[in-house]
Amino acid sequence: MENIWTLLPFFDVGVIAAVLARFTGMNLSMAVLLSLLYIGGTPVEVVLTMLVFNTFTYFTVYTQQHVMGIKELTFFPGLKMVIPLIFTIAVAVVSPFLGIIIFIAFFLAETFARMYSTMDGRSRPNKRDIVRLTVAAAALMSVGTALVQWFPAEYYYLFAGLLILLFALFMGMAGNRRKYVSLWDAVLYGSALVTGLCGIVADDWFAAMKREKESLLSKVYPIVIYSAMIAALLVGYGIYGYFPVGALFTTIGSALTIRFFGVYDYGTRGKFSYLALGMTVLAVLIFWLVQPVPTGLPEVAPVSSSIFQW
Repeated sequence: MENIWTLLPFFDVGVIAAVLARFTGMNLSMAVLLSLLYIGGTPVEVVLTMLVFNTFTYFTVYTQQHVMGIKELTFFPGLKMVIPLIFTIAVAVVSPFLGIIIFIAFFLAETFARMYSTMDGRSRPNKRDIVRLTVAAAALMSVGTALVQWFPAEYYYLFAGLLILLFALFMGMAGNRRKYVSLWDAVLYGSALVTGLCGIVADDWFAAMKREKESLLSKVYPIVIYSAMIAALLVGYGIYGYFPVGALFTTIGSALTIRFFGVYDYGTRGKFSYLALGMTVLAVLIFWLVQPVPTGLPEVAPVSSSIFQW
């Protein structure tokens, strides 16, 4: 019972962030990041929580926009879907963390297969290109995840807010779809490093402001960035040995809200939403005035190496 009350703030973070993102256009991961820091998250706790939250939530958002029936799955259609579920449970008996990661990876793979199959076969990147792009993004994200431990925790909220403002500034400058074409891949790769440093993933914003001439990376950016997160999660767990159980409840709160209210519909023509930019800047300014103290996220009973010892 004590753990239920401990996990409630994580659930509330997911609900509040998803409502804010739905009705203002603020990026969901930015809203969650500020909320986790507000309740006392330290840099390492926040980053690993964000990585788990982002990967789970992307599956929720994608299936909200593109309904996938069980029979439409690529690798495990119909009753075969029980195969990854059984395998996940079997691994979780030994390592709950790896069980969760495998569960995420299975369903992200189904999402990406569906996404890839809907692309124009004449212009979509080949699978070897996707692997190459993913390896580069995973390396950058893993570096960011490894470096965050050395950032002074008491100033991390300033750093996170500054990164969010830089995203907003860039979106405001990117209204002309013919500008920054040669820099777009550098921006996308740079965002992978930022994800490792603070957990922000702005795939929805980048998709809304895509260039007139798309690169290979921009065409498959969600596949690349979320696959890279799986690698960064493994690296982060290997370095810190921290499994953010609360992230699962943040995801539940966000997923339920998304199912009820949907997601913000970003336009893909013209300038970026002034409402989204305005609310994002306002949220950061208010957040800076609050000056949160990194006391640590609410502590949950530790997840042990075996599910039988929970």
